[in-house]
Amino acid sequence: MSPQRISSSPRAVFERQIACLRTDDGETQLRLYAEDCVYEFPFATDRPRRIVGREEIRRVMTPLWEEARRKGVRIAGYDGTLHETTDPEVVIAEFTLSIEVGQILSRISFVQVIRVRGGQIVELREYFDPHARSELLER
Repeated sequence: MSPQRISSSPRAVFERQIACLRTDDGETQLRLYAEDCVYEFPFATDRPRRIVGREEIRRVMTPLWEEARRKGVRIAGYDGTLHETTDPEVVIAEFTLSIEVGQILSRISFVQVIRVRGGQIVELREYFDPHARSELLER
């Protein structure tokens, strides 16, 4: 019996990224990013707006993930739509995460423009309301 082949399509890589978020698996999520990945957050207020390289993504994102863990943040649900484009490397994801912090349930919406090459994310632009995240963590 041959081993199951893991798809490297942009859709499959995005779905693996969401699975990592839902299971709080930052290490696996980081491996989805190419060594020279460019990750942009055009509206960010709590992190650089442009991060270049997997190790720099790790350096910036790990403290944010640890803060969320300390505060008991848990992804309780996901609802979204993935749009394929005429560029076979690019997908656009519109999604909402239902997030629990203790007894509080909030929803935060995102748009990601993702370029995948060779099964890894090489470019990602993420749009979200940074104030919604801050308000959720401050409650």
